[in-house]
Amino acid sequence: MRTQSSRSSFLKLGSFLLLLCMYTSIVVGQQQKIGTLIDSADLLLKKGLTEESKSLYQGIISKIETDDLPDTLQLRAHLGIARAWHMHQQLDSSLQSYLKALELAKSTSQPSFLTDVYMGIGVLQAQIKNFTDAIHYLQQADSLATETSVKKLQIRINLANTLMDADRDEEALHYLQESLQTARFLDQEAVQAIIHTNFSNLFIKAKNWKAAITHSRESLQIREKLEQPPSIVTYNNLGYALMQSGALNESKRAYLRVLPIAQGIQRQQILKNLKELSLLQNDHRAALQYFEEYDQLKDSIQQHELEQRIAEITKAYESAEKSRKIQSLQLENKTNRQQLTMVIIGSALLILLICLATYLYLKKEGVKRELSHSKTRNQLLRAQLNPHFIFNSLQHVQHYLYKNDKETSMAYLSNFARLMRSTLTNSDTDWISLEEETELLRNYLYLQRLASHKPFHYNVDVDPEIDLSFVQLPPMLLQPFVENAIKHGITEQAEAHIMVDIRLTGQKLTINISDNGGGISTSSPDHSNNLHKSMGSQLVSKRINEINKQYPNFVSVMIDRIRPTDTYPGTRVQFVFDLTKISKS
Repeated sequence: MRTQSSRSSFLKLGSFLLLLCMYTSIVVGQQQKIGTLIDSADLLLKKGLTEESKSLYQGIISKIETDDLPDTLQLRAHLGIARAWHMHQQLDSSLQSYLKALELAKSTSQPSFLTDVYMGIGVLQAQIKNFTDAIHYLQQADSLATETSVKKLQIRINLANTLMDADRDEEALHYLQESLQTARFLDQEAVQAIIHTNFSNLFIKAKNWKAAITHSRESLQIREKLEQPPSIVTYNNLGYALMQSGALNESKRAYLRVLPIAQGIQRQQILKNLKELSLLQNDHRAALQYFEEYDQLKDSIQQHELEQRIAEITKAYESAEKSRKIQSLQLENKTNRQQLTMVIIGSALLILLICLATYLYLKKEGVKRELSHSKTRNQLLRAQLNPHFIFNSLQHVQHYLYKNDKETSMAYLSNFARLMRSTLTNSDTDWISLEEETELLRNYLYLQRLASHKPFHYNVDVDPEIDLSFVQLPPMLLQPFVENAIKHGITEQAEAHIMVDIRLTGQKLTINISDNGGGISTSSPDHSNNLHKSMGSQLVSKRINEINKQYPNFVSVMIDRIRPTDTYPGTRVQFVFDLTKISKS
């Protein structure tokens, strides 16, 4: 047994571990799939495919919202779509996604993600000219970034530019100097070129033309070495610083170097600078030509900006109208949900009241039934323990003691005591075993035979296949009919005999109580209930009706003659118990 139990426990443990491994592999596989999709979206964003990356990020976020996935994956998705919105110049949406990413980054306790989020928010705030918040977020990112890392270098360059825009030039100079040292340490030449251009911007603002020229040329040399395209901003800075320092021809060459490739506002700025340079050279014809082109470009840019602004306003209006419709639908849905909730609550309360009323009614009926059962049991108990029977029994004990028949008196007294104890014990229960019932009948028949003036024979025959301790019956059903057979059935028979036969066929238990007396009367229209009109048999009939109300068709009783043509046809009372109608352990 111990080996089988250990084997069973081992199999259960193995099954549990197998299910756990399967569940873990499914969850891990799903997380890896989401991680791969985020990597693909990040790659699309790096290639400048903002629309494609944005659509992919949105699909990933929708998937994440329906599944319970780690915060790290949610953070990467929201950070990626924030960058995509930012690159697409949809700054409101970008800021919302950055703030969601910030909330997730704080919960993951991973400084690298928190650094990326702070830097993204700082750059966005600088773009909308909110320099105070921009500096705050960029400084937060700077404090978290690893020293002498490319990410820290990017943060400090953005911080220096923001400080410059906020007219905090001294602090900007400090960050640019540290950034240049870090870029040289990391051998980031392309970044060094950017920093030199930023230096030239700062020194032009400070009107330090010599320093501006030096850093501009340093930036252009690095770019030329790296074979990068010409930097329009750097050539414009160089031309402006040379023009302000009096080197007009060099300044013009710098401007003309990038004029063919300049577009939009950058071209407009170069044309304006070339106009001023031509005036300084007294070349009024060239100045007029540059001014006319500048003026046309300015009108074109303004028209483009106006169209763009109109498109933005139209889009904002459509978005607001869409939001209004969404809010209206949400309000309508909320109202419908509230109404539905009230209907559900009302229905639930009604059902609850109905259930409560039904429960109280059934409880009341159950109490009434129990009271009726108790009353019937008490009446049966009084019928079985009637004073006449008890006094007769005690007189017989006295009689045998008087005759000095100790053995018979002790046997009589012992059976009487067992009968009394069984009757009193069974009166307080709804079910007794067939073994207890047969013992009670034997004790009762034994006592009645000793007490009878006309001795009779009796036999209690039980099918040996029946498990007497397993079969359960209601108490106080059989004894009243045995009593009737003794008192009324065999009184005129010289060789009186009472037979109790118990058989089990399938799930039906049959108990026959028969005698060889005068039989039942046939003159009554209802002779099946006209056998012995004693109080006991009437109470048994009432008890049977109560039992069948609780367990329909559980017990049936039939009374008839055994041999209708004989002088002493005898009477048979047949009980049939359908054991399938009850469920007793």
